Amino acid sequence: MTADALINPQAGGVPGFNPDAGARLVSPAVGLSETPAVGAHPTFVVIEPGQARAVIGFGDKRLRGLSLALDGAQPQVIADVDATPIAGVADIGGKGVLIGTDAGTLLRLDGSDVTTLASTDGAWIGQIAVHTDKSGEAGLRAFAAGKSLTVLDGEGSVVLTSDDHPSTVAGLSFSPDGTKIAAAHYDGVTVYTLTDAKQKPVRLDWHGSHTAVAWSPNGKFIVTAMQDKEMHCWRWKDKTGMRMSGYPSKIRALTWTADGGYVAASGADTVTSWDCSGKGPSGKPPLEFGYVYNGIVMQVAAHPTDGVVAGGYSDGTVMIGTVEQETAMIARPSSGSAISGLAWTADGTTLVAADEQGAIAVMRMKEALIS
Repeated sequence: MTADALINPQAGGVPGFNPDAGARLVSPAVGLSETPAVGAHPTFVVIEPGQARAVIGFGDKRLRGLSLALDGAQPQVIADVDATPIAGVADIGGKGVLIGTDAGTLLRLDGSDVTTLASTDGAWIGQIAVHTDKSGEAGLRAFAAGKSLTVLDGEGSVVLTSDDHPSTVAGLSFSPDGTKIAAAHYDGVTVYTLTDAKQKPVRLDWHGSHTAVAWSPNGKFIVTAMQDKEMHCWRWKDKTGMRMSGYPSKIRALTWTADGGYVAASGADTVTSWDCSGKGPSGKPPLEFGYVYNGIVMQVAAHPTDGVVAGGYSDGTVMIGTVEQETAMIARPSSGSAISGLAWTADGTTLVAADEQGAIAVMRMKEALIS
């Protein structure tokens, strides 16, 4: 997605745009289709393999699916799961959806079939992560419940278990090569090596409550969001720590651009992105785009291939912007309800957002936006 395309989009050409089905052009570059609110709070948005359907978890203990065609389709109940689905990610190889619930169950959705992969003593499974190997067929699943971390291989065998954390594990992230996993908690991050059981975990210390963690796609940096309205970054090579502060609100979401050059965050009235080239973000001001009056960024999602990030705001606005050029366009106008989930399709042509009232927006990009 190029900066020029965002600034000077040509009219028309949005694939699948059908005004007769209720879709509309937000700009010459974005077609938007929205569903009415279902009256339940969405907890996550995941795009299924094949990019034909979004799966959304809801607070009414249901999984709903929505076709990504701009044809006026409404979300359909896929399954009742007898628990609130509180976390969801695409499963190994992008095949199916991995789900954690407040009943302590780790579920896998495949089509309309739901199976239980693991369960706890009732502790919520609010943190899950998946790594797929180069074959695209095998990989690892990780989940955290309370202070306990478990990593499973694709067959369900236990690779690692640990409860050696000072608090509830609040975030998980695999290294890009899948040989390590980072667990965020109070006073820092613990990094485990999964290929050598004899190797001791590495503790990255920084005082405070770390509520999310994201390992850069190039493997050079580990970044956390903190309860204290700031971020912390460690350069993995030498474990040097760097502080990124000044946020007016709690940071709920982190996302890395595909090349690992920038990490973007929620928590401000703009989408803020930190330059992590070279030795890291220390001494560099953040780049910003997408100011919304009286709005706070609640969710961020980086484009899967280009230096573009989407931001979802507290008033329901969705913006898409180029990080380095600091330019942006509105992809969804304000609905008055905060964005609680945001996800791109793998090819970067479609963005899906869910707001707290349960309305779902499908935004289709003009092909010329994708470089």
